[in-house]
Amino acid sequence: MEKIKLHNTDLTVSEICLGTVNYGSHYSKEESCLQMNTFLEAGGNFLDTALVYGDWGNEKSSSEKIIGQFLKEKQARSKVVLSTKGCHPFLETMHISRMNVECLGEDVERSLRHLQTDYIDLYFLHRDNENTPVEEILEGLEGQVKKGNLRYYGFSNWTLARAKEAEMYAKAHGLKGFVCNQAEFGLADVNEKPKDQVVLENDFYQYHKETQLNAMAYQCQANGYFARRLQGREIPENQKKRYAGLGNDAIFEKLKEFEKAGCFANHFLLNYIRKCKFPAIPICGCRTVKQLEDSIRGINEKVPGQMLEELISLKKKQVYDW
Repeated sequence: MEKIKLHNTDLTVSEICLGTVNYGSHYSKEESCLQMNTFLEAGGNFLDTALVYGDWGNEKSSSEKIIGQFLKEKQARSKVVLSTKGCHPFLETMHISRMNVECLGEDVERSLRHLQTDYIDLYFLHRDNENTPVEEILEGLEGQVKKGNLRYYGFSNWTLARAKEAEMYAKAHGLKGFVCNQAEFGLADVNEKPKDQVVLENDFYQYHKETQLNAMAYQCQANGYFARRLQGREIPENQKKRYAGLGNDAIFEKLKEFEKAGCFANHFLLNYIRKCKFPAIPICGCRTVKQLEDSIRGINEKVPGQMLEELISLKKKQVYDW
């Protein structure tokens, strides 16, 4: 895999990031470690997790714990760029925000223990609380950087207005500020999303383009929506609500046409992210090693540019200046 240097950092990462949201919950420790081993052997070096990942299984923070043990056993910590997230509400009290400096400190320390590391390369605030001033948040993050706990930090599921406010404060006070945005982003048009998640679309996309703010794209493969349709499998109701519509119907028909010509749908979804005019990395959360290998092959082989342009032209809800 080719490597990409993230803007305003000294981090060089693989063209895809391995998502680990279900490690220890839906996937066993053995399956999770096999995925990570396959990814590293293929030249990948970018792992994404979160303190809350796995909390819906039998063990809290199982994703971070499995990653930490794997990297220790493989003596591979120095070979990877670790991304994790904190300040997410507890799942049993989702209505209570944890986006404050006290929770930040607690979550960073917990993630360091779970990951069995002295530092986190890229740390994300998993949610926001607009009642907490950005100056408190940024100064708290800077404090963690000064302690050596974090190298760089970013935000996830923040609004554009809050991102701009944070940028202004960082510039005015000589801080590095946020270097990355982790958001839902992909070829599929999104109809319905949870109220606490943010889709990187028109204005936000232009902001990234103007500032060269790095991005990491979650759900860039539309949770398997196109793959299920191409395989003739039943589409879950939540996916229908999220993705069904004229734009995605047209994209599906074109993907079906391209697959008959020997091109794979998943490859287009990944390369769509890499086509951005700013550093953008797709996060691949794969159910099987075979799916992961397919994603690695797709990002390595690229796709015909004209075909990708045809797909982009079919989008209805999100129109970008490529």
